[in-house]
Amino acid sequence: MRQKNNTLHLFWGLLFLLLFSFCDAYEVIIRGIDDVATLKLIESSSQLEKLKDSPPATLIGLNRRAEGDMVNIIEALHSLAYYHAKANFDIMNNGSKVIVHIETGPIYPLAQFTIRYWQKDVEIQPECTVTLQDLKVVIGDPALPETIITAEDILLDKLNLCGYAFAVIKKRETFANQAEKNVIVVIDVDIGPLTYFGPLKIIGLERVKEEYIHKKLGWQEGELYDPRKVEKTQEALEMAGLFKSINLTHAEEPVDGNILPLDVTLLEGKQRSIGYGISYTSEFGPGVMGEWEDRNTLGLGQKFSIKGNIFAKLQEGTITYLIPDYQKQNQNFIWQVDYNHEQTKSFTESALSLSATIEEKLNEHTRFSYGLMYKLLRSSRSNHNGTFDLIKVPLQFRWSNANNLLDPSEGAAVQLKVIPSFQFIHPMFVYSINTLTGSYYIPLSKDHRTVFAHKIMLGSIFGSSAYDIPPPERFYAGSENAMRGYKFLTVCPILRDRDNHKKYKPLGGRSLFVYSIELRKRFSENFGLVGFYDIGYVYNSCYPEFNKEILQSIGIGLRYHTPIGPLRLDIAKPLNRRSHIDNSFEAYFSIGQAF
Repeated sequence: MRQKNNTLHLFWGLLFLLLFSFCDAYEVIIRGIDDVATLKLIESSSQLEKLKDSPPATLIGLNRRAEGDMVNIIEALHSLAYYHAKANFDIMNNGSKVIVHIETGPIYPLAQFTIRYWQKDVEIQPECTVTLQDLKVVIGDPALPETIITAEDILLDKLNLCGYAFAVIKKRETFANQAEKNVIVVIDVDIGPLTYFGPLKIIGLERVKEEYIHKKLGWQEGELYDPRKVEKTQEALEMAGLFKSINLTHAEEPVDGNILPLDVTLLEGKQRSIGYGISYTSEFGPGVMGEWEDRNTLGLGQKFSIKGNIFAKLQEGTITYLIPDYQKQNQNFIWQVDYNHEQTKSFTESALSLSATIEEKLNEHTRFSYGLMYKLLRSSRSNHNGTFDLIKVPLQFRWSNANNLLDPSEGAAVQLKVIPSFQFIHPMFVYSINTLTGSYYIPLSKDHRTVFAHKIMLGSIFGSSAYDIPPPERFYAGSENAMRGYKFLTVCPILRDRDNHKKYKPLGGRSLFVYSIELRKRFSENFGLVGFYDIGYVYNSCYPEFNKEILQSIGIGLRYHTPIGPLRLDIAKPLNRRSHIDNSFEAYFSIGQAF
């Protein structure tokens, strides 16, 4: 009897050790997978793999973990279109090793993709056609779940763009045909009614008038609903700078069958601002600046601003009044008064101008402006002193698809300015100032941290002789944006004193050529370096004379990137240094890239 009890005790003891013994960290071995990407996917979805350094307390717990993990592994293989995959496991060496055996089977291709459209439980054909190509679905490609889900999202977006604002996926059926080893997908979508823009309710206005909001609308009441027009309206209101928040939504269901009311809830922000500061330039000396702006003068988004800069050798001020959406959307009417008094090595200019300009945004990339200007200009300390009464017709065309205004890393920009000018008091003469500027940005790395940038500037003044053209209206180079490294506004024909060559006077010119290249490298989130090369000159003739004098410079720059754009420090060395004119180097500090 005692022998029998001892045997029972031994049996139960061994069973206890087998079932309830504590496990150490275990090793996971996956067999049956040769593809590295597939293996990584399985490992990332496997709880056995993720928790192998935190084993369960018992072999029973490890067994349960492994059983549950087979479901995760099968789902991961389904995501790669292995719809006949099998997985099982063995626990070896008392729980120190788990071997997972996988049979993927073949990849199942997509054999059929059918969309059925329903409206009030009746199958119909919508007003627009959505093709499998639109949905990025290719029959015969692997039947990936991601492809099917993406197709559903694209389908709803396409139907929304067609005016079906309430389209929803009603049902999706995915059949894995184990006999044919392929997949059939059937999607039922309830498209709802074809909807039209209804009345707009505006909430939250204080200083801004409702008329201003209606001017910004991208649609007319009664038009077919289009979410793109709602997005453009949202963007236009955000760009106005008058609101802290904008919430533009449509009703949860249409009224009168297919009319879609909309609400816009607005919170007005501060609409007046004041700014001031101090600055210093080596050319003009220390200075102060100030500005004041009201961005909603009469309740319709009119902008009234006053800006001024005062330096020892430069005083300038501008008064601007802008009427947005003048006569039509994306067209502004700008009144502007400018005063400028500037003393340079070439001349002393005092000028007062009044201009009226219409600026139109033709599309996302293109702007065009035209206007009329009267300019009273007095030139002294120049080779053509006098007072000039000028009528000007400034024209400007700009196209740009560059990805950033202050720090572009991809794209291009072209700007053409043509300014016919007429001196209408004796002696009368006519000339036209024409400039063409092009920039091109090539990213050399996927993260756009290395960029090769190019800029070319061409200018020509047609009409009267070089002497007749007022000196402040001529071309000059030698600045932070054109021919860095050379003395300010001295890259042009120069008149030297016969007796003292240290005395000289830049005369300006009638044509301009400047070409710049930069290699920009951003090393961290905030810091970057730039190497640059500039070449160009200003000529007496109407066209650049490349066979005559030309100047070159090289330099290096430091960039500190901020949310409002990079802070720029450039140090440039002239390669064709002119005696008694140029320094050994020039330094420039500013905001934004040089171009």
